[in-house]
Amino acid sequence: MEHPILFLCLILEKLGIPSGWIYYEEADKYGTLAKVFAPHMVHSYFVCLLLITLALLGTRKKEFIPKGIQNFWEFTLESLYNYTKENVPHGDGHSPNIVPFVYPLIVFFALYILFCNLLGLIPGFMSPTANINVTLGLTLITIVYYHLLGLRYKGLRYFKDFLGPIPWLFPLMLPAEIFSHIGRIISLSVRLFGNLVSKELLLGLLTMLAGKFFAPLPIMVLGVLVSFVQMLIFITLSMAYFAGAVEEHH
Repeated sequence: MEHPILFLCLILEKLGIPSGWIYYEEADKYGTLAKVFAPHMVHSYFVCLLLITLALLGTRKKEFIPKGIQNFWEFTLESLYNYTKENVPHGDGHSPNIVPFVYPLIVFFALYILFCNLLGLIPGFMSPTANINVTLGLTLITIVYYHLLGLRYKGLRYFKDFLGPIPWLFPLMLPAEIFSHIGRIISLSVRLFGNLVSKELLLGLLTMLAGKFFAPLPIMVLGVLVSFVQMLIFITLSMAYFAGAVEEHH
């Protein structure tokens, strides 16, 4: 849903920077700067700046008994660490410990996606994750990273996972595995994008048809739930792919 008024884009326009869908759609006329400051990019920068600011505030004055923002960060990071450890190999038995390599990325995914999802619920802002370019970019990070993990822990043996256990099935298994990995790109990116776009569209329609105040409230409550659920689905599937890349196939 393209909001009629995007405050951040208006501020940039006042500063002489072309920002807004009209500039993005006519990038040949306005140049590369219009793409760099397209609405979804501007709001993505804003989310990153917000997260950096909160991180600095939370670590500015560390206390033994945490409170305020420090308490929020400790609870969030510990919860994500435990969730990551539960869903990826962490050195028990003969499995490798990939938690140190996966956990920072999961923290980034969780916080960035959640804040992007919730941002669209504020009038005058939009969710960057309601743009396919953003969700596709996040998905490609996951896809490239789990292949790198597979190569790190298995070496060239990693490519044998694409061929199956029986030699005479190689011609069948290889195309199937390739399409499976392509399907992961579509699944991760389109699921997140589609759910956020539908939330934006419903909010816009209810605002126009039923009023600006109480009518959109049920969808806004549902939007908060969807924001958390879609973030959780994205990081869970990413961890499943990370785990599958390093575990031995039987």
